Amino acid sequence: MSISSEILLAAIVIFLWLNIFAILTTLIHKSRVYIDRENLKQQLRELPQLFVVEQNHSRLKIIYERIQYLSQNIMVPLLQRQKIFNATSVEEFERIYIRRLKSRSRLDRMDASRKLSGLSTDRSRRALEYALLKEKDFPAKLYIANAISDIHDPRSISTLAKSLEGAHFWYRSKVNMLIASYGMACKDHVRGLMWRCDPEIRELLVDLAGAIPDMELKEYLVDLIRSSIAETGRLQRITAELPAHCCYYCRHGRQAAGDTHRMCPYKGRVENAYRCFRYRTLVTSLSPVLNHHRLVVRAAETLARYFPKELEGEYFLEHPDRDIQAIAVQALGRIPVKGNAKKLTIYLERDETAAAARAGLREILNRNPQLIPVIVDVFKQSSGILRTRLAEVLSSRIEYIIAKLVGFERDFAAGVIEELISLEQVSELVEFLKRNRNLDLEDRLVDIIKPQLEHSSVLARECGLFLPDHLLEKLGIERIHPEVKAREEKLDKAMVRRLYVILAFALGFFPLLYVLKYYDRLQTMPLIQHLKYFVINFNTNFAYYAMTVNVVYIFLLILSRLNISRQARLWELKSMKQLFKPRMLPSVSIIAPAYNEQATIIESINSLLNLRYPDYELVVVNDGSKDETLRTVIEHFDLKKTDYYYQEKLKHYPIRGIYANPNLPKLILVDKENGGKADSLNAGINVASKEYVCGIDADSLLESESLLKIASLTLDYGVETPALGGNVFPINGCMVDKGKIEKIAPPKHWLAKLQTVEYLRAFMCGRLGWDYLNSLLIISGAFGLFRKERLVSVGGYLTRRGQYQKDTVGEDMELVVRVTRHMYEKKLKYRISYAFNANCWTEVPEQMQNLRKQRNRWHRGLIEIMLFHRKTIFNPAYGRMGMVAMPYYLIFEMVGPLFEIQGYLMVGIAALFGLLSPRLALLLFFATILLGIYISVASVKIAEHATVYYTIRDTLKLLWVAVVENFGPRQIFSTWRVLGFLNAMKKPVGWQKFERKGFSSAGAGSAPGSGNSSL
Repeated sequence: MSISSEILLAAIVIFLWLNIFAILTTLIHKSRVYIDRENLKQQLRELPQLFVVEQNHSRLKIIYERIQYLSQNIMVPLLQRQKIFNATSVEEFERIYIRRLKSRSRLDRMDASRKLSGLSTDRSRRALEYALLKEKDFPAKLYIANAISDIHDPRSISTLAKSLEGAHFWYRSKVNMLIASYGMACKDHVRGLMWRCDPEIRELLVDLAGAIPDMELKEYLVDLIRSSIAETGRLQRITAELPAHCCYYCRHGRQAAGDTHRMCPYKGRVENAYRCFRYRTLVTSLSPVLNHHRLVVRAAETLARYFPKELEGEYFLEHPDRDIQAIAVQALGRIPVKGNAKKLTIYLERDETAAAARAGLREILNRNPQLIPVIVDVFKQSSGILRTRLAEVLSSRIEYIIAKLVGFERDFAAGVIEELISLEQVSELVEFLKRNRNLDLEDRLVDIIKPQLEHSSVLARECGLFLPDHLLEKLGIERIHPEVKAREEKLDKAMVRRLYVILAFALGFFPLLYVLKYYDRLQTMPLIQHLKYFVINFNTNFAYYAMTVNVVYIFLLILSRLNISRQARLWELKSMKQLFKPRMLPSVSIIAPAYNEQATIIESINSLLNLRYPDYELVVVNDGSKDETLRTVIEHFDLKKTDYYYQEKLKHYPIRGIYANPNLPKLILVDKENGGKADSLNAGINVASKEYVCGIDADSLLESESLLKIASLTLDYGVETPALGGNVFPINGCMVDKGKIEKIAPPKHWLAKLQTVEYLRAFMCGRLGWDYLNSLLIISGAFGLFRKERLVSVGGYLTRRGQYQKDTVGEDMELVVRVTRHMYEKKLKYRISYAFNANCWTEVPEQMQNLRKQRNRWHRGLIEIMLFHRKTIFNPAYGRMGMVAMPYYLIFEMVGPLFEIQGYLMVGIAALFGLLSPRLALLLFFATILLGIYISVASVKIAEHATVYYTIRDTLKLLWVAVVENFGPRQIFSTWRVLGFLNAMKKPVGWQKFERKGFSSAGAGSAPGSGNSSL
């Protein structure tokens, strides 16, 4: 294939014009944004007057829509709102929006429902109710239901309830709470539903009982549990018929996760197990029973929360269903009376109810500390397992127990402490010793602890690690300094062999093309002529390769622009009022691994504790830091070491301690041995208690609404979203005060500026384009949201201690690939989404050496991922992932730099020996430089079009960098990626994390580098 000089010159002129056009339109758009902002402020000041005097219909419509947006996102007084609406007739707008409810576009239907809810007329309500029952798209259906609930007319309750029929759980769980928002107005409507046996209606009534204090609903819950005896028996009979050695997942009617299905007699993977007709029949019959059982358990939990007295009877306390029995036993703790305390000690002795009784007793003591002597009396008279378990209960009142050491009950107190030491529950005891100032108590505790040190290695270690020097001297032990274990990095010889094959292919690809093209001349032409033709042919083929790569990027750029338009409109459709409604968004545990983050950790935690989100917690994981990171956090937030209960579902390096402060319930600090970022994230997942987990670097800052924006994507498609991602931008140059970004500005350092443009190109050109194709395979480790259930099912982040016994430095992309692969293998509908407006800010390297190490690590991680998941490449069983996304990363991202470096080398040789014709030089300039400039400039344009980040002057600087970076820096970065490929053939050298100087009010641009987040 040959491109004529005329076509080439025309293409160059067109793209030069496109570059200039993109720059000019970016600047013009920014100017318009500032003007529009001022106009909007002025219009909002004069809204009532504008409605009276404004005659232009289009202008009136714009103003009216702005009023509706305001009324749905901030609290506008009812009288003021009515005054504005009465200033003009709304009938014409009402007709337009009702007509748009029948639009083919779901976005138009969603927008019309939002605007009709702002009108709140009877006609609007009836139109919305009719549209709700006709709607087939569940996200649109949810928006219509939300609009109806905003009108808040009780006559709509029956329609909302009817819309639940046949809907899936994603929709039902949210609409149930919308119905519950009507409060006592639901009472008459609910009474007419209690006779129905539909699972959707039963689920609704259970949810309503938890939100509305009504005696009829309470009786409904009791009757529902009493009617479950038959279902419990059926459940036990069916599970007993399953194969005796079938794995846990099979015995509970679930699909097992690939390699975890090892114990199944049908061998290995779950699809093989489904070939057994009897197994399939049993699981099919088990599914509705399990659903009913889960509903009954929820009913029992609701009773325990709001009507605990209903569960005091023997019927519930001795229920054959162990889940219901455990709930009833624990519910006794919600009624803090002496009789219940004694009753709980009886259930504490039984193995099947011990955990529930322990939780109930601790709650009773928290609610009524005057009952502590009752438990103390039982402890004195008990022995064996009951005495041990009572000691565990009393450990939550360790200060009360220790205070008894100076009174006549010192023998009792010493007995409890000795029991706790034997159980290795010594965290709270050691924490008390650290903070104690009473010398008498200190001496008595030392007398009890000292003889136990020889028998309890855990006690000796905790004391050696955390007690001050004067106490260690009294105990006669030495200070223990945490041992920093050098993780053994092993060379994967199989991977190295494959890399040699790939390297040989990359080096031989262009020579092979030459041989095929000039096969008939190989014997006839002299060697010098062959070399000349080879260099020219190589440069021509390289130009076509570069053109192909850039055309792919331009295609992704177009998709990104379409995706941003769609996402921007979807975000505008969401109101703050809607997002903060119960269950509308999932609960989130933010996990922030920290290693030597002393300089930035407090700013980061303050930022994360002040996010706008309805339900979240922050789990900071100190990964064996060598600096003062741990002490800094403990002292600043006044945290105390606690015996925090968690289930170790994922393997990780040992946890040394968990710290919390009752006055800061959102914050949990985990201290563990150094194991790397992925290992720390696995530890955080185990400790996390929410539905989703958000991995974020501890040296990063989130904008206050970032979590809200990224989680709101779960409302847009009506399918499971196992993973979501957001933007990561350099914070170098920004002004930060107390964990909040006060001013956004580009970095002052030239290397950080280059990375700013590179980040904009990676996110605005790459991620959003792949998201549009539902083929996104990479979410930055600096800011990603994952469904916890899916993370656990695939084995968490890849570590040597985990299920696959393998480490990787590209844990962020690898996890997304594994989750996507899991969804394909289970044939589950899913969408991995990317939020264009959810921003995380992090420091980037400002030294060449640090940046080189970072890019080296990123490319090594990509190589490990591609080879580990090589089964999916060009595999049609994995859909777009196998046929589009994975081949793209293999050809253009992993092998591409090897082609690029050869191309640059050959261009230099051709220029040196005068082999570059004007046409070939223009072709190379167009393919490698001009197209690259357009992609970079267009990425800045798209980023600034969606959200204004920088001033006009700052944007001009970035546009200049977007041009200049194509003349050297991008080629240097490609060289580093090639070095990363070659280094992957050597023994791994670990994470190579960099030091940081932290954020400052003068800007965070002085940090020498992060290297902690991958593009």
